[in-house]
Amino acid sequence: MILDDVRFQELVSEARTRIVRHSPAWTEHNVSDPGITLIELFAWLTEILSYRINRIPDRLHEALLELVGVRPAPPQQAGVDLRFILTEPVGAVIPEGTEVSAPRTAGGDLVVFRTDTELQVPALGLSGYAVQRGGETLSAPVHDGIAEPGDSAQEPFGRPPAVDDALLLGFAEPIGGLVVRLQLDCTLAEAEGAQSGEPGLRWETLGADGEWHQATVISDETGAFLLGGGAITVEVPSEAAPANLADGPMHWLRCRAAQGADGSDTCYRRGPSVNSVSAEVIGGVVRGHHAATVENELIGSSEGIAGASYRLRHHPVLTLGPGEVLEVREQGADEWVRWRPVESFSLSGPADRHFQIVPPTGELRFGPAIRQPDGGWRRYGAVPPAGAALRFSSYRYGGGTIGNVAARALSVVSPSLTGVAAATNPRPATGGMDPEPLEEARERARLEIRARTRAVTAEDFERLTVAASPEVARSICTSAQAGGAVRVHLLPRVDPADRQLELAELTPDEELMRKVATALERRRLLGTSIRLLPARLRGVSVVVDVRVSPLADLERVQQDVEHALYVYLNPLIGGSPTGVGNGWQAGRALNPGELFGIVYAIDGVEFVNLLRMYETDLVTGAQAPKPTETQLTLAADELISSGKHIVRAVYND
Repeated sequence: MILDDVRFQELVSEARTRIVRHSPAWTEHNVSDPGITLIELFAWLTEILSYRINRIPDRLHEALLELVGVRPAPPQQAGVDLRFILTEPVGAVIPEGTEVSAPRTAGGDLVVFRTDTELQVPALGLSGYAVQRGGETLSAPVHDGIAEPGDSAQEPFGRPPAVDDALLLGFAEPIGGLVVRLQLDCTLAEAEGAQSGEPGLRWETLGADGEWHQATVISDETGAFLLGGGAITVEVPSEAAPANLADGPMHWLRCRAAQGADGSDTCYRRGPSVNSVSAEVIGGVVRGHHAATVENELIGSSEGIAGASYRLRHHPVLTLGPGEVLEVREQGADEWVRWRPVESFSLSGPADRHFQIVPPTGELRFGPAIRQPDGGWRRYGAVPPAGAALRFSSYRYGGGTIGNVAARALSVVSPSLTGVAAATNPRPATGGMDPEPLEEARERARLEIRARTRAVTAEDFERLTVAASPEVARSICTSAQAGGAVRVHLLPRVDPADRQLELAELTPDEELMRKVATALERRRLLGTSIRLLPARLRGVSVVVDVRVSPLADLERVQQDVEHALYVYLNPLIGGSPTGVGNGWQAGRALNPGELFGIVYAIDGVEFVNLLRMYETDLVTGAQAPKPTETQLTLAADELISSGKHIVRAVYND
């Protein structure tokens, strides 16, 4: 990094300029003048000093940052829900540490996720059956896991059906986080405004908070009962808790009639009649993180030199856990001796078997030997004898944005487990972040040295909010009005960001809000109150009609124009057509003329026939009935976010 690029002649010229300003009586400016000679001498020495400072290696910069209490943030692991499906519903145990990876591709890095806990999938069947109609609950007996309801409980959605009528299926044991397959024999339902195959129902489970939480329908052969009987496979959320709704306390899965697709009072004109229903658990969901395990990796032989360093084969290395240590075997010995990891060698003695790991690079270091004032040498930590074999018992590596894989990208289970038919990630992995670049750590150090840990100004609140969690991408703080609270708006990190971003992705979850609130609570001044809020976003959709040169690819031009608009009108990377901005500047107005420049910059665009800008509701996606003719003015704490852009490209005749 170039800390100072000033050169000799620039220093001399600046000094001469200052002479005229501060010492007008000095009129001798020739090079033979002793004063000018001294200026040139010190300019020469300053240039040499700048040259030496600019050659300070990054490792020394890291050490200097540690002196002021700043360390580059390590990589963050992506987290994901891993769904395992069994070959048969007989129960199984998925061990902790089971790895699921994406298929290996030529030249690509293998992305591996590891289960955090053990997953127990019990052999469980149906224990209860009930229907709720008009506030009344009717139950039916269950024999050998099969419910065959009588006339009164055969029609779960009433006659005529009503919204919130429901079918209740009970289980004697917990079903939270499990995959349940239901087999139903029923008559065909007739939809009211919905087409076959559209979900006209809501599958839910009752949580410990007394609220119903929506389950995920993996497959539905019945087409929401519009195709008659068949199998329905449901992933039950982990919030499931027992309740006494009918026939004693059970864990309930509810199928509730919802409003029709056309806004009618119910999704059915005539509901299904259930002849029989059974259930079986065929899988489960467990949380996993981006990590792969390496066992007994041979590093090499010790050189017997203090301060020596070696590299592990994989990096970044995750925080070492119990049993993850360096092992050393001296020549002629039969046993491996374990060494202990430390963060610093400052308290290590000459006989202490200590080592240090640099997680981002996977570098393993031994303690240095430092010359003392009396001329002798002191070793901070022992060093393995020359020729001793070095081995790492085990370690985990992973982290970074490479772990933010798309839904259903993972499918390979290692080691292969008996009874497991398939495994995948039903939802995208999130939370993976690359290590903080050294340049950003330097900038953070500058801010922290200036303000330390006090939250006084709006800039302090924004800086401390971003530092509270790597999941925070941006924060916007507005000064408090008299007697009011300081308003801090959060924008979570999303990767990748060069696309249409959904409102849910740009809304921080409760856990992130609590984490930031805890961090700011320790930094605020006495008497200052803070209000944390999601970022204020103004949705904008653009309709563009462009004329394309005859030799250009229409589809490519259309995609490039859409991508450029999503990048420019973006709260995370917007404000720059190249996508390397820091996000749309809070409060900056949007002029339609800017968008013409973005579109015309696309290769192949010859003429913009039409460009209209509409304000858009990011919740519903609805556009304003009329386009915005003049610039779009924002409040001081508002950001621009893209709605759905529509681009039409045709060849220019």
